[in-house]
Amino acid sequence: MPDFSFLKNLPGIPKFPPFFKRESSVLGIDVGSSSIKIVQLRREQERAVLETYGELSLGPYGSVAGGQAVRLTEDKAKEALADLMREAGVKAKSAVVAIPLRASFVTVIEMPQMEKKELKEAVEYELRRYIPVPLAEVLLDWWVIPEGFAVSSEEVGDEGLVKKKKFISVLIAAIYSDVIEKYRSFITAAGLSIAAYEIEVFSAVRSLLGNELAPVLILDFGASSTKIAVVDYGIVRMAYSYEHGFQELTESIARSLGVDFARAEEMKRTIGLSDKPEHRELQNAILPTLDLMFVEAGRVLLDYRRRTGRSITRVIIHGGGAALKGLPEKIAQKFGIEVNLAEPFNRLKYPLLVQPVVKEVGPPFSTAIGLALRGLK
Repeated sequence: MPDFSFLKNLPGIPKFPPFFKRESSVLGIDVGSSSIKIVQLRREQERAVLETYGELSLGPYGSVAGGQAVRLTEDKAKEALADLMREAGVKAKSAVVAIPLRASFVTVIEMPQMEKKELKEAVEYELRRYIPVPLAEVLLDWWVIPEGFAVSSEEVGDEGLVKKKKFISVLIAAIYSDVIEKYRSFITAAGLSIAAYEIEVFSAVRSLLGNELAPVLILDFGASSTKIAVVDYGIVRMAYSYEHGFQELTESIARSLGVDFARAEEMKRTIGLSDKPEHRELQNAILPTLDLMFVEAGRVLLDYRRRTGRSITRVIIHGGGAALKGLPEKIAQKFGIEVNLAEPFNRLKYPLLVQPVVKEVGPPFSTAIGLALRGLK
């Protein structure tokens, strides 16, 4: 039976007994709009050991170019997943599956202190303000943030110290039930049992952050969307999907320079934001769309500081779009704070021989690694 309590095993959240037997190996599956990423891990003396991983472009399965976002039929999605598992030599039979942020809802709300039974009713009532469908059509999970980890404008004193709370902070996550069914259908058809579902932002946090307490901005640059999340005291405080992605940069390059999509994608990755004079035209094609994403990220930085009195100290970027050459430096220049390119494979044990490869390909695998790590908990 799949585990539907998708706030389990997060940093700072109590661990609960699982509803399923742990397998010796577990697979993390992250189905994006342009590719599928999988990571197979096993546990060895309290270490997560990398057994295999792989990524497969979905474009050819939807009759479009590799790297383009595509909506596949259930049969085509099953075919793509089966092909990737075969090519990667997957042996695991149990999988933890990512649910896209755009098909989910994540927020932190402030509630008056009350008994647990009353709180459940109050949370469900409050959710009706945010979710445009009947609650019967969503899977809901919520968790009261411990007082020492809660942050709101009422709680932060003049010197940044947490004052005594008058309210409780509740982290709420919801997933649309029909989305769960869609993923269940094609993944089980590929011969896997689903151990758990998890909203992608929580998986990424597990692979990217340790015991960090300072606020961090996490940017997930995908083909069709950019996911923006703030993590403070190790807990997701806000997360949402900005419906503009790095495919738009590729399309802009293709239009401006008169090249096809594949060539534009290659130029984005190999030349990117180079400031050499001969690359000025390429940079001019990229920056207008990129600047819109920076505006959105900047708004989050300012809004979080205004609401909580806590400044975000660094940015972590991951996802396929993080491969844009020069992107970390451009973000650091824009906001004047530390920017790190995700290195999720650092959480794993693997042969030294493959270190250069996994370091280079790491950012797109943050979510899949976090999913597999959950399966080993």
